[in-house]
Amino acid sequence: MASRIGSRIDARRRLAASLVLGARLARYRTPLALAGALVASGQLVWWFSIGAWPPHDTAAIWLAGVHLREGAPVYGGVVGGFLAFLYMPPIAIIAAPLSLMPLGLASALLLAGQVIALRWIAGSWTMAGLLGWLPFVPRELVTGNVDIIMAAAIYAGARGIHGSGYAAALFALMKVSPVLVARRWSEFILASAVLMALTLPWLSLWAGWLTMVSRSLETPADTVPILPRLAICLALLIFWQVSRRTHPAALATAAALATPAFYLPHSFVLLLPAARLLWDQERNRPGRRLPTLAFARPAGPSTDSEAVVQP
Repeated sequence: MASRIGSRIDARRRLAASLVLGARLARYRTPLALAGALVASGQLVWWFSIGAWPPHDTAAIWLAGVHLREGAPVYGGVVGGFLAFLYMPPIAIIAAPLSLMPLGLASALLLAGQVIALRWIAGSWTMAGLLGWLPFVPRELVTGNVDIIMAAAIYAGARGIHGSGYAAALFALMKVSPVLVARRWSEFILASAVLMALTLPWLSLWAGWLTMVSRSLETPADTVPILPRLAICLALLIFWQVSRRTHPAALATAAALATPAFYLPHSFVLLLPAARLLWDQERNRPGRRLPTLAFARPAGPSTDSEAVVQP
């Protein structure tokens, strides 16, 4: 009994110490966030100045739209190849009108969208600035990919926010795994049907895409092996079901890890929604107090419980 009481006292002391540390750090949140934003921005400016502008992945999407408009082949590379377009045909069709704008403008708009998505996941500009200290955040921004926007879709889907099914359908056609967070199935099915219907005048694109996928499977890629990741995803999905769907962080983690190409280090941004959901769940637990230097309040309302949203 005495040892149990002693352990409880030690636990309370550790919690008190963490709260004091969090309170002290909270005083410096704004300067730390500003410094993080400057560090990330400085890296972007440096990389862009030595040839990373326009970003590679944005250029690949833009070129796919140009090729479709000009009647040229859209699919000609493999995963990891230079300027290879890897997404399903509906994305190429969407890219066609967007490719009418200059590549520089398209790159700037996508970069701005990535930054806004990061702020939405974080819940505040202060926390978004603090995330700038994470090395994989600027590394993801410089690639010109859509992973942070996809992470926002994963976060919205795991929370069951209205409209998240539409976003899950769009990004499932890009990176497949967002289908795991499609908890609003009516939205997901409707959006998927519309996106698939777009390809009816260009059905030959599907043959090109399948050929590209086949070539990619035969070509070694510099990504984290998918089979171990799928095993972890299966375990997380089982846990999600066994826990009666009360741990959305598990669902978000599965959706992050199941993406076909998980690159180190920048694909770690896909795990930010899981970190946010886990923090929110721990903070909202009755009697639980956490340090203040962390995520802001949940980003956006959901119509159901924060922890449990039925499909």
